[in-house]
Amino acid sequence: MLLSNETNKVYFSNCLESHCGDFFKRIKAVLEQYSIEVGVLQNTEDYWCRDYMPLQVAEDRFVKYRYFPNYLDKPYVCGYRTEVEKPWSHLGIDDKFLVDLSDITLDGGNMVKTPYHVIMTDKIFTENKNFKRNVLIRRLEDAFQNEVLIVPWYDPQKDLCGHTDGMVRYIKGCELLTDNYSKFNAPFAERLYNILEQKGYNVNELELPYVSDYSWAYINFLQTSKVIVIPKLNLLSDASAHEDLSSFFDIPVLQVKAPTLIKKYGGAYNCMSWNIKG
Repeated sequence: MLLSNETNKVYFSNCLESHCGDFFKRIKAVLEQYSIEVGVLQNTEDYWCRDYMPLQVAEDRFVKYRYFPNYLDKPYVCGYRTEVEKPWSHLGIDDKFLVDLSDITLDGGNMVKTPYHVIMTDKIFTENKNFKRNVLIRRLEDAFQNEVLIVPWYDPQKDLCGHTDGMVRYIKGCELLTDNYSKFNAPFAERLYNILEQKGYNVNELELPYVSDYSWAYINFLQTSKVIVIPKLNLLSDASAHEDLSSFFDIPVLQVKAPTLIKKYGGAYNCMSWNIKG
């Protein structure tokens, strides 16, 4: 399984570049300072390119899927759904590297990679009711060439996306980092951590001085082989998040002032990027 900590190229949506130009220049400069190549995906319909771009599981293997989430299935929002063939066609990556799962509905934000698993919430069952669960999991594992680990969807009423990349991230070895669930939802934390620990993981919670509605955004960091970028939200928790995240990784962890769209739309730096090894 090819992990985020091996990647050396980061792409952003052309929508982000055009609508948030100052932010795009800031984060591009930080990445290029650490010799991470930055590109722009063309013909996208929204900022959140993680969700619709294929999942890279090896240098020569990308998994393509049907991006038609239920939060974009209404007429007034379906225009924000990107057809992945459009940005993909500009990248110069050979189509022979694509594994086609176009009959399965997925989101890139609901696929957190570790060396041992692809961690996904059980929302995948909601959006693929035409499959028996065991058949769906087998198809995914064949494509990913890795075991799928299902965790509970945090709150379907408040969290329409059901993504894992604001819940849990891989550190190294058998170490994971999660949002500080035990501080604001202890029953859910116990349920989640039991599942992860039964698979051999050690779970570390993000340490913050208080419960924050935006703690998930710190977990939703952009990770590359040479630098990690986390949002600066102009909150008292910024310094604590930076200190705590820095303690887990052996590469620099830098804070970049966040654009307003994080609070407006509920996505942070992993959501708005697509990083690969190439």
